[in-house]
Amino acid sequence: SYPTFSLNHVTTTPRKTGRHVLDDLSMAFYAGTLYAVKVLSDEDDSEQRTTLMAVMGAFMAPTSGEVMSKSSNFTELELGELRGHRLGLVPQRYAVRGDLDAEGNLLYAMNGSGRGFLKPKPVIAREMLQSVGYTEATSGKKVSELSPLDQRRVAIARAIAMKPRVILADEPTGALDEENTQAIATLLSDIAHKERSIVIIATHDATVAQHSDRIVRIQDHKLVEQ
Repeated sequence: SYPTFSLNHVTTTPRKTGRHVLDDLSMAFYAGTLYAVKVLSDEDDSEQRTTLMAVMGAFMAPTSGEVMSKSSNFTELELGELRGHRLGLVPQRYAVRGDLDAEGNLLYAMNGSGRGFLKPKPVIAREMLQSVGYTEATSGKKVSELSPLDQRRVAIARAIAMKPRVILADEPTGALDEENTQAIATLLSDIAHKERSIVIIATHDATVAQHSDRIVRIQDHKLVEQ
Protein backbone atom coordinates (compact mmCIF):
# COMPACT_ATOMS: atom_id res chain seq x y z
CA SER A 1 0.00 0.00 0.00
CA TYR A 2 1.04 3.60 -0.51
CA PRO A 3 2.64 5.37 2.46
CA THR A 4 0.49 8.19 3.82
CA PHE A 5 3.18 10.74 2.96
CA SER A 6 6.42 10.47 1.04
CA LEU A 7 9.32 12.29 -0.57
CA ASN A 8 10.49 10.77 -3.85
CA HIS A 9 13.90 11.94 -5.06
CA VAL A 10 13.24 15.53 -4.01
CA THR A 11 15.85 18.07 -5.07
CA THR A 12 15.70 21.83 -4.62
CA THR A 13 18.11 24.16 -6.38
CA PRO A 14 17.49 27.89 -5.83
CA ARG A 15 18.33 29.92 -8.92
CA LYS A 16 20.19 32.54 -6.92
CA THR A 17 22.79 30.13 -5.56
CA GLY A 18 22.58 27.06 -7.80
CA ARG A 19 23.18 24.99 -4.67
CA HIS A 20 21.29 21.74 -4.03
CA VAL A 21 19.83 22.59 -0.61
CA LEU A 22 17.98 19.27 -0.70
CA ASP A 23 19.49 16.64 -2.98
CA ASP A 24 17.61 13.49 -4.01
CA LEU A 25 15.77 13.08 -0.69
CA SER A 26 13.51 10.02 -0.47
CA MET A 27 11.55 8.67 2.48
CA ALA A 28 8.18 7.09 3.23
CA PHE A 29 6.17 8.15 6.30
CA TYR A 30 3.48 5.97 7.89
CA ALA A 31 0.48 6.63 10.13
CA GLY A 32 0.79 6.38 13.90
CA THR A 33 4.44 7.40 13.93
CA LEU A 34 6.37 10.35 15.33
CA TYR A 35 9.36 11.21 13.16
CA ALA A 36 12.20 13.57 13.98
CA VAL A 37 14.18 14.96 11.08
CA LYS A 38 17.40 16.32 12.54
CA VAL A 39 18.46 19.40 10.66
CA LEU A 40 21.37 21.77 11.00
CA SER A 41 20.94 24.84 13.15
CA ASP A 42 20.19 28.07 11.32
CA GLU A 43 23.69 29.25 12.23
CA ASP A 44 25.21 26.28 10.39
CA ASP A 45 22.82 26.32 7.41
CA SER A 46 20.18 29.02 7.11
CA GLU A 47 18.38 27.27 4.22
CA GLN A 48 18.20 23.58 5.08
CA ARG A 49 15.36 23.56 7.63
CA THR A 50 13.29 26.28 6.01
CA THR A 51 13.56 24.66 2.58
CA LEU A 52 12.61 21.21 3.89
CA MET A 53 9.55 22.55 5.70
CA ALA A 54 8.52 24.68 2.72
CA VAL A 55 8.65 21.68 0.40
CA MET A 56 6.79 19.34 2.76
CA GLY A 57 4.22 22.04 3.55
CA ALA A 58 3.50 22.81 -0.13
CA PHE A 59 4.89 26.34 0.06
CA MET A 60 7.66 25.48 -2.41
CA ALA A 61 7.70 23.04 -5.30
CA PRO A 62 10.85 20.93 -5.60
CA THR A 63 13.10 21.54 -8.59
CA SER A 64 12.76 17.83 -9.31
CA GLY A 65 11.16 14.84 -7.61
CA GLU A 66 7.77 14.46 -5.96
CA VAL A 67 6.07 15.10 -2.65
CA MET A 68 3.21 12.63 -2.32
CA SER A 69 0.05 12.37 -0.25
CA LYS A 70 -0.71 8.68 -0.61
CA SER A 71 -0.91 8.17 -4.40
CA SER A 72 -1.41 11.87 -5.23
CA ASN A 73 1.39 14.23 -6.15
CA PHE A 74 1.14 17.57 -4.34
CA THR A 75 1.04 19.25 -7.76
CA GLU A 76 -2.26 17.44 -8.48
CA LEU A 77 -3.99 18.73 -5.35
CA GLU A 78 -5.50 22.12 -4.60
CA LEU A 79 -3.82 24.09 -1.83
CA GLY A 80 -7.14 24.27 0.02
CA GLU A 81 -7.31 20.47 0.08
CA LEU A 82 -3.71 20.18 1.24
CA ARG A 83 -3.68 22.79 3.98
CA GLY A 84 -7.34 22.56 4.91
CA HIS A 85 -7.44 18.81 5.32
CA ARG A 86 -4.33 16.74 4.58
CA LEU A 87 -1.64 18.85 6.30
CA GLY A 88 -1.54 20.41 9.75
CA LEU A 89 1.20 23.01 10.12
CA VAL A 90 2.94 24.21 13.28
CA PRO A 91 5.38 26.82 11.91
CA GLN A 92 8.27 28.06 14.00
CA ARG A 93 6.39 31.25 14.81
CA TYR A 94 3.48 29.26 16.23
CA ALA A 95 0.92 30.13 13.49
CA VAL A 96 -1.32 31.91 15.97
CA ARG A 97 -2.89 35.34 15.90
CA GLY A 98 -1.88 37.20 19.02
CA ASP A 99 -4.89 39.50 18.83
CA LEU A 100 -7.34 36.60 19.11
CA ASP A 101 -8.04 34.36 22.08
CA ALA A 102 -7.36 30.61 21.94
CA GLU A 103 -10.83 29.66 20.75
CA GLY A 104 -10.80 32.48 18.20
CA ASN A 105 -7.54 31.18 16.74
CA LEU A 106 -9.04 27.77 16.07
CA LEU A 107 -12.24 29.26 14.66
CA TYR A 108 -10.17 31.46 12.36
CA ALA A 109 -8.38 28.39 10.99
CA MET A 110 -11.56 26.31 10.67
CA ASN A 111 -13.45 29.11 8.91
CA GLY A 112 -10.62 29.48 6.43
CA SER A 113 -10.39 25.76 5.67
CA GLY A 114 -13.58 25.55 3.65
CA ARG A 115 -14.42 22.27 5.36
CA GLY A 116 -17.71 21.12 6.80
CA PHE A 117 -17.84 19.98 10.42
CA LEU A 118 -20.18 17.58 12.18
CA LYS A 119 -20.25 19.61 15.40
CA PRO A 120 -20.51 23.36 15.99
CA LYS A 121 -17.07 24.87 15.45
CA PRO A 122 -16.83 26.44 18.94
CA VAL A 123 -17.44 23.00 20.48
CA ILE A 124 -14.71 21.47 18.34
CA ALA A 125 -12.34 24.33 19.22
CA ARG A 126 -12.82 23.78 22.95
CA GLU A 127 -12.41 20.00 22.57
CA MET A 128 -9.18 20.44 20.61
CA LEU A 129 -7.76 22.84 23.18
CA GLN A 130 -8.63 20.44 25.99
CA SER A 131 -7.03 17.56 24.08
CA VAL A 132 -3.65 19.34 24.00
CA GLY A 133 -3.68 20.12 27.71
CA TYR A 134 -4.66 23.77 27.43
CA THR A 135 -6.18 24.73 30.80
CA GLU A 136 -6.60 28.52 30.51
CA ALA A 137 -9.96 30.08 29.67
CA THR A 138 -10.51 29.38 25.96
CA SER A 139 -12.05 32.79 25.32
CA GLY A 140 -11.42 36.34 26.46
CA LYS A 141 -7.62 36.27 26.84
CA LYS A 142 -5.44 37.19 23.88
CA VAL A 143 -2.97 34.52 22.86
CA SER A 144 -0.20 37.14 22.94
CA GLU A 145 -0.74 37.30 26.72
CA LEU A 146 -0.25 33.55 27.21
CA SER A 147 2.91 31.76 28.30
CA PRO A 148 5.17 30.40 25.53
CA LEU A 149 4.06 26.87 26.44
CA ASP A 150 0.37 27.69 26.09
CA GLN A 151 1.01 29.49 22.82
CA ARG A 152 2.54 26.25 21.52
CA ARG A 153 -0.46 24.29 22.75
CA VAL A 154 -2.81 26.64 20.91
CA ALA A 155 -0.71 26.33 17.74
CA ILE A 156 -0.84 22.52 17.93
CA ALA A 157 -4.59 22.52 18.63
CA ARG A 158 -5.06 24.75 15.62
CA ALA A 159 -3.00 22.39 13.45
CA ILE A 160 -5.03 19.30 14.43
CA ALA A 161 -8.48 20.92 14.33
CA MET A 162 -9.06 19.78 10.72
CA LYS A 163 -8.01 16.20 11.54
CA PRO A 164 -5.05 16.20 9.13
CA ARG A 165 -3.24 13.05 8.10
CA VAL A 166 0.16 14.71 8.48
CA ILE A 167 1.33 17.27 11.05
CA LEU A 168 4.51 19.20 10.31
CA ALA A 169 6.13 20.86 13.32
CA ASP A 170 8.99 23.29 12.69
CA GLU A 171 11.29 23.49 15.75
CA PRO A 172 8.20 23.30 18.01
CA THR A 173 10.21 23.56 21.24
CA GLY A 174 12.54 26.42 20.32
CA ALA A 175 13.24 28.76 23.27
CA LEU A 176 11.36 26.54 25.73
CA ASP A 177 13.01 25.29 28.91
CA GLU A 178 13.68 21.60 29.47
CA GLU A 179 10.43 20.88 31.33
CA ASN A 180 8.25 22.57 28.71
CA THR A 181 10.23 20.95 25.91
CA GLN A 182 9.41 17.55 27.42
CA ALA A 183 5.73 18.52 27.65
CA ILE A 184 5.48 19.48 23.96
CA ALA A 185 7.47 16.44 22.81
CA THR A 186 5.17 14.14 24.82
CA LEU A 187 2.08 15.88 23.43
CA LEU A 188 3.21 15.39 19.83
CA SER A 189 4.01 11.75 20.54
CA ASP A 190 0.52 11.23 21.99
CA ILE A 191 -1.08 12.81 18.92
CA ALA A 192 0.84 10.51 16.58
CA HIS A 193 -0.03 7.36 18.49
CA LYS A 194 -3.58 8.06 19.70
CA GLU A 195 -4.84 9.74 16.53
CA ARG A 196 -2.92 7.47 14.14
CA SER A 197 -1.38 10.55 12.57
CA ILE A 198 2.01 11.17 11.04
CA VAL A 199 3.86 13.81 13.05
CA ILE A 200 7.11 15.08 11.54
CA ILE A 201 9.31 17.35 13.66
CA ALA A 202 12.14 19.28 12.05
CA THR A 203 14.60 20.02 14.84
CA HIS A 204 18.25 20.29 15.72
CA ASP A 205 17.45 19.54 19.39
CA ALA A 206 18.61 16.04 20.35
CA THR A 207 16.30 16.01 23.39
CA VAL A 208 13.23 16.41 21.18
CA ALA A 209 14.47 13.81 18.72
CA GLN A 210 14.82 11.24 21.50
CA HIS A 211 11.03 11.27 22.00
CA SER A 212 10.37 10.18 18.43
CA ASP A 213 9.75 6.70 17.08
CA ARG A 214 12.16 7.18 14.19
CA ILE A 215 15.02 9.64 13.80
CA VAL A 216 16.43 10.61 10.43
CA ARG A 217 19.06 13.18 9.64
CA ILE A 218 20.20 14.94 6.53
CA GLN A 219 23.73 13.79 5.77
CA ASP A 220 25.46 14.88 2.59
CA HIS A 221 22.03 16.17 1.52
CA LYS A 222 20.49 12.69 1.88
CA LEU A 223 18.04 11.40 4.51
CA VAL A 224 19.73 8.76 6.68
CA GLU A 225 17.95 6.88 9.47
CA GLN A 226 19.73 6.70 12.82
